[in-house]
Amino acid sequence: MKHLLLRCLVLLGPAFALPALAAPPDPSAVRAHCSGCHRESSPGHFDRISDMRKTPEGWEMTLFRMHQVHGVVLDDDARTQVLRYLTSVGGLAPAEAAPARFALERRPNVQDLSLGDEMGVMCGRCHSLARAALQRRDAPEWLKLAHTHVGQWPTLEYQQSGRDRFWWESATKELPAKLAALYPLDTPAWRKWSAGTHASPVGRWLVWGHAPGRGDYHGTAVIAARGTDGYSATYTLTYADGTALNGTSKSVVYTGYEWRGSATLGQDDVREVYALSEDGARLSGRWFVNGHAEVGGDWHAARAEGAPAVFAVLPRALRAGAATEVVVVGRGLGTSPAFGAGVTASAVKALPDGLHATLAVAADAAPGVRPVTAGGARNADAAVVYAKIDRVVIEPQYGIARVGGGKVAPVIGQFEAVGYIDAAGKPGGIALGPLPASWSVAPHDEQAKAAEDVKFTGTMDASGKFLPAVAGPDPQRPFSGNNVGDLAVIGTVKDGDRSVSGKAHLVVTVQRWNTPPIY
Repeated sequence: MKHLLLRCLVLLGPAFALPALAAPPDPSAVRAHCSGCHRESSPGHFDRISDMRKTPEGWEMTLFRMHQVHGVVLDDDARTQVLRYLTSVGGLAPAEAAPARFALERRPNVQDLSLGDEMGVMCGRCHSLARAALQRRDAPEWLKLAHTHVGQWPTLEYQQSGRDRFWWESATKELPAKLAALYPLDTPAWRKWSAGTHASPVGRWLVWGHAPGRGDYHGTAVIAARGTDGYSATYTLTYADGTALNGTSKSVVYTGYEWRGSATLGQDDVREVYALSEDGARLSGRWFVNGHAEVGGDWHAARAEGAPAVFAVLPRALRAGAATEVVVVGRGLGTSPAFGAGVTASAVKALPDGLHATLAVAADAAPGVRPVTAGGARNADAAVVYAKIDRVVIEPQYGIARVGGGKVAPVIGQFEAVGYIDAAGKPGGIALGPLPASWSVAPHDEQAKAAEDVKFTGTMDASGKFLPAVAGPDPQRPFSGNNVGDLAVIGTVKDGDRSVSGKAHLVVTVQRWNTPPIY
């Protein structure tokens, strides 16, 4: 099963997309391995199985449960066939999965979906509401899911504060209808997507992204077909400081757009969770280190062939009165990029993924967002000129780290200092992007100060990474307590002869023993 879970979470690479099938895929694997319990009531329709739709991770969790609870044993080949069939006939359309993709991409410290107080109590006390949002069922099937929960987890009554309210009435009479209205089995989006022809990711791609704590990166990817429905990719990438981030990937694209890959990126074994755009022109998502989903980076890729386009400027922030070396990621850019009044480009050099230039920004250059033009293409929001940093916001504003120990690895907390400038008509200001900062931690409140949480919970490194301590019991703490605590994270950015600081809240808590593909 471990092999299956890894396969499900395939990661880090440009794009793999399965070509659309003119006819429904062959259900023989499901017929052979699942129909003993799930009756095939009509050709290709299996009771319960065909009455729901899920993401690749959702079906992986189902297969895992079938193995753990019902003893279903599938070898790698059978598991692969079953999973590909299920995601082909019972997946989610791109628009359906989009609002909850953060859970598929395992993004740390992201606010969960808000579906109302009752949904938060009934579903959100045990798992994210995103997990519910990444499934599709009709009302009778949602009701069956409620019964399944009570049958398998009888402590549910206590978690629902069942002694103080009529929770079972809500779970069986109100919730199924509400979930069926929010996430119905039959939708126009799915009918259109499942009947369409889907793009192949094969080809050359321009890549750019950002890895928190490590910085921006850019480069190229080449994707080739591997067998009938798999892909291989080769990455030639570089961090802003010149460090190579090369690698290779093997992936599968489920449901015509859900790229899941396993890759080597630099020195790391990573997983890729990307989505191919409906037109097959873009590939975006997140990669993360195997075993440490909180460590990873954003991934953006666009076809190398096509009309001139400016995709990104790295770095985005250009300080007035200074020279800045930038990479403009794009295609067909020529050799004369323009950044508006007061900014002069020199030493322009072509790159496989765009161009490199040195920008001289005049001291009196007007602060604000700068459109960037090159090769006839224009990006209206690619760069920002600033004279001074008005604010620093630490991201995430609220973070969670977990102590480690034994066979359970710690969960680190990664923070970044994002600069902002004030601007008329923009209440939140204009983001400059992550900036170099010095880092420290302090007690979040008086209770944390009295408990000496700073001393026991872990350490902060120069990249904004909080490294939790080993789990307790710790005999140095009162009552041999655990090494948990409540901290303030402080990031300070140098801005000429002044410093600008921001603060965030970090809770260092206990180990997590269950890490499903969708939390």
